[in-house]
Amino acid sequence: MADDFRRVMAELTEEYGVNILEDPDRLSQLLENRCSEAADEVFHLTFALRQLLRDGWRPGSQNPIIGKKEERRFRQLMGFTEKQAERTAELINCALALRSDEEGLAERKDFVAVPGNLKQIGGGIASRPRHAGRDKKNLSSGIMIIVAITFLLLLFFQIGRQRTPVGDELRVAFFAPMSGAGARSAHVRLRAAQLAVERANAMESIRGGYALKVVGFDLPKDPAAAEKAVESAMSDKSFLMMMAADNSCAETIARVAERLEVPLVFVSQTPPEEEEMQNGALPFLYSFSIANDMNYRGKMLSYYASQALLTKSVAYCYDISDGPSKEIFESSRKWAAAFGVSVTAEIPFADIDSRGRLQIAKAAADSGAELVIIAGRTEDKAALISALRSSGYGGLILGEGYADRIYELAGAAAAGSWWINEVSYLDPAIRSVLKDYKRLYNEECPQEETTAAMLAYDGVMWVAAALENAPGFRGEAIRHTLLATRNLPLTHATLTIDPRSHTPLNKAMALVHCADGKGIFQRRIRIGKE
Repeated sequence: MADDFRRVMAELTEEYGVNILEDPDRLSQLLENRCSEAADEVFHLTFALRQLLRDGWRPGSQNPIIGKKEERRFRQLMGFTEKQAERTAELINCALALRSDEEGLAERKDFVAVPGNLKQIGGGIASRPRHAGRDKKNLSSGIMIIVAITFLLLLFFQIGRQRTPVGDELRVAFFAPMSGAGARSAHVRLRAAQLAVERANAMESIRGGYALKVVGFDLPKDPAAAEKAVESAMSDKSFLMMMAADNSCAETIARVAERLEVPLVFVSQTPPEEEEMQNGALPFLYSFSIANDMNYRGKMLSYYASQALLTKSVAYCYDISDGPSKEIFESSRKWAAAFGVSVTAEIPFADIDSRGRLQIAKAAADSGAELVIIAGRTEDKAALISALRSSGYGGLILGEGYADRIYELAGAAAAGSWWINEVSYLDPAIRSVLKDYKRLYNEECPQEETTAAMLAYDGVMWVAAALENAPGFRGEAIRHTLLATRNLPLTHATLTIDPRSHTPLNKAMALVHCADGKGIFQRRIRIGKE
């Protein structure tokens, strides 16, 4: 693995030049994309580069080679072992040695003693003073004292900025709209998160005897007020991480996390939009999401329609006034073409009455499609299913987001339909958690809040795993661990994070089939694993 890592470093130096060493964040992203199994070495290398850059080191300076002095500082200031310090210095020096002729060491005569490279001293060594003058000695001593004091001040400043556990607790701040219209849902999510804390602490899954603690904070809807609230809460340096159960101010919170260098996990069932998670062309370094994005959810609909239901033609009915429904439709339509499925009709709707539903259903039925895909709110989906059957359509129906109210509203018309959910309360593993929720709080978790509650629950489990496996409690160390998440078993799915977007990579979704007057959980499916 060491040879592979050195090879990847050589490739990156050749592609981007030696100045890539001046951008540890970018270098970290590139290394994790190409050599994800070397997460520890990536962390040590980028950690050391940041410290070197703070001290004024540059790869293009007169003498950038890392020597024993720097290795000693790695051990003293950053807690590296002797082997880690030597390995880090070796990697940096190898990268410096691979510079092109124009910027490399070949033309740097001061690195190699060759004839003509040594300065002549008139009169030989005898003409050089054997001792420095007293004034020069005093000046040198004064400069050294000033440098030492400055270094100590910087060290104390760095220590003061660090976030550290309090006692035996690892604290996580949980932000959600605890007041106003969304308060009920926010409190359900916070309760689910605290249930996960109970389980994680009971399993003693945190190293060193630490206990996890989640503290809820109200998150205003106004971005300016939200920024102020988050900064106020995070002024307490005992909070090591943040979780957000609402994405209304996603970009604002992500920028605060970036500024404070505190990892942030979004657990909202509708994840932040792609542009809200990005800082320019790259994702925010400290922000992650546990929910599948709309592009993947739309892709899953087209994949299942073509590969499992074996349909060749599809008609779409979608709520144009609902942002997520529109995004799911646009993604599914794009992927339908990729999977070889023809689109016979695209029928948008918004706030339709019974007459309008019949017109939409007739248009879908007359299109000749083998399958109708419906994306929208629960009430509209149920009414459209009834209208489709009333208009004589007898083909397949596929929807996104099954709930029992669909059967209650559509009745027998829902029989035979298929549904794909991010989380399904019909999943036996989910039911087990919901039973514990009722046992702890003496009330049922509302069915319509199951997805939100489970994402909050599994978000805490993900956070607990990151704190367990991170090489330290610094934000940088925890961030690297979150980014390196691979095949982490959670309750609702197995989680792998895509380093290109900081969102789930090919995460499984629940499949539900309507029959015998109820929805029946089938299995979890993911693209390429059907």
